[in-house]
Amino acid sequence: MRDRVAVAVFLLAVVAAAVGGSLLTTDAPPSAAPNADFAVTGDPADTVTVEHVGGDSLDSGAVRVLVYEDRPLIPDRTVHATTWEEPGLIQETDRLEVEDPRFESGQRLVVRWFGDEGPATLYETHL
Repeated sequence: MRDRVAVAVFLLAVVAAAVGGSLLTTDAPPSAAPNADFAVTGDPADTVTVEHVGGDSLDSGAVRVLVYEDRPLIPDRTVHATTWEEPGLIQETDRLEVEDPRFESGQRLVVRWFGDEGPATLYETHL
């Protein structure tokens, strides 16, 4: 009987941690996120270019380009994080060149927008 109680308490703690974690990392509702498209070109060993290819204009201070090392069983590790360099609005055809000696093929590049209602992923691809 004691083992069943311990297992139940453990499972309850796991569920509570998962629910709590999801509440802390919840993205903005889709209706609050801007509709913007991006494209990524270049070689991770040299320079990667992120280009706004259409959709809404964005405040440059609200946009970050993040590169993660995908790790299967533990949280992804951030390899690189930068905000858009040019102040003002990011409009179609605006580009950001990013280079970092830690970039490798297979890493995940994410363009994130940080608004009043929370963050939202606008674009995601693998290098």
